[in-house]
Amino acid sequence: MTSPTSKLPVYLLLVAISVGGSLCYDVPKATVKVNSPKGFEVSIPNEPGISLFAFHGKVNEEMDDLSDQTWAADIVSSRNGRWTYRNRNQLLQPGDVLYYWTTARYHGVDYHNYNQKYVVGQGDSQRIDVNGSKGGHQPIVANGHNTINIFVQ
Repeated sequence: MTSPTSKLPVYLLLVAISVGGSLCYDVPKATVKVNSPKGFEVSIPNEPGISLFAFHGKVNEEMDDLSDQTWAADIVSSRNGRWTYRNRNQLLQPGDVLYYWTTARYHGVDYHNYNQKYVVGQGDSQRIDVNGSKGGHQPIVANGHNTINIFVQ
């Protein structure tokens, strides 16, 4: 004869499985933006409940496991409605492939979007238009602050 307390672990396991299955969350699809002359951004939209965004990536070489990456970063706050990883140094050429995976911490639980890839194409770049100006110092504005002044002739 089994005692009521011997059934308790089985009952708790069944409750945990049923609750865990109902708490699914789909990480939003990331947006990739290639910057010119170099750099790129990977972001997801902000949603209530997200407290962290993580990016892991590599260029032109698939990742063999979760520790095989060139870049790994945790973003702990959103800006302008997006959680954004910014890389200001990598030069990406048309045809390059960005292999990556992302994580969103949603209500304290990490959810992942593995095996993502982005192929760099023509027209991806975001360019600063200094050719249309009439000369002088042109500020580059980032997050509402002048960061660099460029002299245009």
